[in-house]
Amino acid sequence: MANVLACMSLQATYQDKPGDALAFVSAAQDEAHAVLATPRVLSMLSLREAFAQVSLGRRGATHDAIAEAHRQFERVQSSDPDPAWVSYFDETKLLVDTGIAHGRLGEAAKAELLIADALQRETFSNQRGPAFHAFWLARTQLRLGELDQACLTATDALQPASSVASERVASHLHEFYGELAPYWREPVVLRFETRLRDLLPARVNGFPRP
Repeated sequence: MANVLACMSLQATYQDKPGDALAFVSAAQDEAHAVLATPRVLSMLSLREAFAQVSLGRRGATHDAIAEAHRQFERVQSSDPDPAWVSYFDETKLLVDTGIAHGRLGEAAKAELLIADALQRETFSNQRGPAFHAFWLARTQLRLGELDQACLTATDALQPASSVASERVASHLHEFYGELAPYWREPVVLRFETRLRDLLPARVNGFPRP
């Protein structure tokens, strides 16, 4: 039940329903505490709470949830009876989700360091995660004024993105593409668009050109 509620919370976050997101994750946390869930589960749920809190514009509550996620993760033991559905939530995922939360708060410099660190640790057996996280990193770098690096990061993400069917990956690609509007005549941006059209022609043809 905690897993289902946590998934519903994340979905509500992406649907711009922050009140629902917080209600769902709060219910998930209640379920988890009732069954004495493992620290890994509690850590993951705290980061889902952080996503909900930042969507509500609650900076302090977001930082508190991030801190609780890390406090719980420090308690993780290899012998813990973790449910299978939370096995994906390792230190790399902790770092990247923390970075995303900081990015949503507008703390781009901190977000860049965390997401870049996580990407260096990620395995590419699952292409969806690295692609999703790389577009987050590119958007963060763009907000820091690092246009060349942002386009390079996004270009590197296009190959894994082309091999998965993920609406979340597509959404972040679309948002990054739109954020390039002020730089549309820059050579690095034109090179990115060329590569984008080569690898994802069907997807990019549906994008309005900035």
